[in-house]
Amino acid sequence: MGIAAAASVVVVLVMLALSRSINETKLNVACVFGIGIGLAIGNAVLALNLSWPPRNGLDRLLMIVVPAVLGVELIAGFNRVPRVAAWLLRISLSLATPRILLNGSVYLSSSGDWTAWRAGATIVVCGLGLALVWSLLSWLSRRSGGLSISFALCLAIQCSGVAVMLAGYIKGGAAAIPFVATLLAVSLSLRMVTKHAASRVEIDKPNGFVAAGIVGVGVVSLFSLLFIGRFFGDISTGPALTILLAPLLCWTTELPPLRNRKPLFVASCRLALVAIPLLVVVIAAMREFDREMSPLLGKMSKNDGTTQQTSHRSS
Repeated sequence: MGIAAAASVVVVLVMLALSRSINETKLNVACVFGIGIGLAIGNAVLALNLSWPPRNGLDRLLMIVVPAVLGVELIAGFNRVPRVAAWLLRISLSLATPRILLNGSVYLSSSGDWTAWRAGATIVVCGLGLALVWSLLSWLSRRSGGLSISFALCLAIQCSGVAVMLAGYIKGGAAAIPFVATLLAVSLSLRMVTKHAASRVEIDKPNGFVAAGIVGVGVVSLFSLLFIGRFFGDISTGPALTILLAPLLCWTTELPPLRNRKPLFVASCRLALVAIPLLVVVIAAMREFDREMSPLLGKMSKNDGTTQQTSHRSS
């Protein structure tokens, strides 16, 4: 996490330090490059042993989906790109992501249990769900912004990693670590720049600015990790949906009683509301893990005890 975060911070600060004036496009470009380089270095250090061509869902996430979302956010972040065109790219990627992650799996093979209709319906529904969460969080980031949106996404991603690990897919859960590190580092770097280099920043509401690339990578990575855990691990649909939708609770602070409160109070409310369902999911996953592992650990303890007694008698 430290190496991934440090790489992201260095890239963002160096790119923005070389610019005389800083606008929204430059901030987004720096964030996209910072996230991309941080993820590449972090995953290399984590040694997930990726292969080309991709052989499983995790390989396809890190080698196809992540570069695709970075490219989409890089293009969509330029002011000259119409907003309609930008969202067509995002929706297209949303619909394609489930199909990419399932490619070559038993779910899409003729010998699998799924029919073509069921596979198509699953891909479309999941893709539309990703597009919905992506659009709502992007709207909120432009409407009110704030570091709390990035922190909420990081909480959900870390929770997804823990849930996927406890569901039996250790490697898939570990992949959440570089995502959390880079998104946190880039978000804090962005806040540092807008605060200490305010004279060069040419954007509205710099204190609450959230780069579109942070939201895009955060939402897509969150969805993809949960999707992999659901179809290639043992995480159930209910907890996966709860984790995916938890960041949308940030919208609660747009209600009239909370909308005009101090930024610190709003951020605290957002993070508290997001953390509650995530905590419930993690506790439930830990209890289920303990319940399933206790018999196995008991058998191992008995076997070890029998082996020690036998060895003692033999000696």
